[in-house]
Amino acid sequence: MRKVISVIAMLLGAAALVVGIGQKTFWAPPETVTANMPQLTDEAPLTLIESSVNSPKLDPVELVITAKGEFTASLGREYDVAAWIGDAAHVSVTGIDTENHKMIAEYTKGKGEVPNPAGADIFFDSQTADKTMTYRWTAPDTGDWSLLLAAGGKDAAPVDISVTYANDDAMPFAVPLIIAGSVLLVFGLALLIMRPAKPKTGTNTQHSVAVAAVLALAISGVSLPMAPSDDSSASPSESAQKSDEAKKSDDSKKPEDEKASEEAPSSASASSSVEETASFPVITEEQLKRVLADAQEQISKADDKTSSKALDSRSAGAFKYLRNKRYEMLKEKFKVDKPLALTTQVIRSAAVPNASEAKFPRVISVVTAKNNDADTLPQALTLVQENARDNFKVVFAGQMLPNSTFPGIAVGDPSTTQLKADSKGLQMTPEKALEALAKVLSDDGAKEKSKFAKSDFIAAVHSAQKDEAKAANEAKVTYKRSVTEGDTKVVSTPDGGAIVTGKLNNKARFIRTEDADPLESKDKLTEQLLGSSSSNGDVESTYAEPVMFYLPADGSKDKIQLISASQVLLDVKEVD
Repeated sequence: MRKVISVIAMLLGAAALVVGIGQKTFWAPPETVTANMPQLTDEAPLTLIESSVNSPKLDPVELVITAKGEFTASLGREYDVAAWIGDAAHVSVTGIDTENHKMIAEYTKGKGEVPNPAGADIFFDSQTADKTMTYRWTAPDTGDWSLLLAAGGKDAAPVDISVTYANDDAMPFAVPLIIAGSVLLVFGLALLIMRPAKPKTGTNTQHSVAVAAVLALAISGVSLPMAPSDDSSASPSESAQKSDEAKKSDDSKKPEDEKASEEAPSSASASSSVEETASFPVITEEQLKRVLADAQEQISKADDKTSSKALDSRSAGAFKYLRNKRYEMLKEKFKVDKPLALTTQVIRSAAVPNASEAKFPRVISVVTAKNNDADTLPQALTLVQENARDNFKVVFAGQMLPNSTFPGIAVGDPSTTQLKADSKGLQMTPEKALEALAKVLSDDGAKEKSKFAKSDFIAAVHSAQKDEAKAANEAKVTYKRSVTEGDTKVVSTPDGGAIVTGKLNNKARFIRTEDADPLESKDKLTEQLLGSSSSNGDVESTYAEPVMFYLPADGSKDKIQLISASQVLLDVKEVD
């Protein structure tokens, strides 16, 4: 009987090994599978591949995209890509049917033409290919990312897409079968060579059969009833009570770190909830570097050609207006310096707000320099992105003033947000702060002066205005400043304050008395703009004063500090 059991065990073991090894080798499913797109009858200028296609369960995901000609694949945050698409017609690839190995796609009606999305600031990366592209999806940061395909914006976007991913059709019994087969073979061999003692009764044979049965059942995963415990006579309720008491006793003896580990699931759930509500910067550091480098290049080209049209791609607002004015003066051979060249090679600090539900326009303020030398005077810039399809454009750029500071802010600081001109929570609203600065610059004795920190710019303006009054040949001089609406941009700082950018308009009027001497031009530019070296009538000079300053939080004892400011003469004319 022993030999029969041994042979049966060995045969079962060999069979289990063959099946188990077969499932790992010649019967094993392919390591990867491919899902293809369904047939679509409608065409669209955009194909959106949503983040759900890049499922962690299918990692790694590899896309093979085929088109008739050249096309681009642009990667961006999910909400940014959706904002860029807007009301355009598009095909959305929303997921993968892993059971049938097919991609899930749908067509959305909309406009049939869009701008070419390739290289737009809102995308982290854009890749171009001709006819075929193999794209290994790698998210550059946390959060959901989408891929946007386009063939220039006018032609139909590629929809011939296949996705290759790791095959999850596993053989779950392969390893257990290999282990069970090995154990059965060892057991059969051991039973075959074992020499049993002479039986005194017939119980040895029964014991051998019982042992074999127990081993076979155990290997097969069948649980056997255990011998009754000493307290098996206790009723079910009593046993449950003892079990609960024992558990409480054990819990009380556990160290705090073990208790904390047991509570980890709830903590993990809370962490997951926090991650879901996490905010992301409107632009990553890599994108910001690319934007600044291109802005420097494009504006430098415009400066070389004094071309207003060349300014369009990377400038707007007050910056573009003043740049164009300077171009006009240079073309008319006025005695003015060339505009300040941008130097954006090194980012010293950057107030980049979080996405805040992807609202537009978006504003960022940065401090840049041509190198990391401590003696290099940095520049302060503000850029605005009006909508998802527009690129960031410079609206303010100026040298930082001596002894001024810009808060050290890292790109992606979640506490940095975008504010409005009338935002509260600061010492005063940004628009009121600009109005207060206008009063301080116009009047050295203004009561608002106490709210501002000492500034070389404010002191220089007051000194120049005093000199103008002395040189006015008994004429009365008045200064009237106002805030340009629409040019005020605000970004909060981590300490609760804000960086404010704006522009003041300054009209200096020289009013002569009847017997006063003629007004004399004080410099060559004034003479050129006036068209004469003197005037017998009243004269008005118009200046633009672009400014950037730090506005402290409400309750802070700090004062408003000018970061960058300049005064630009725009026009001089006689007035009635």
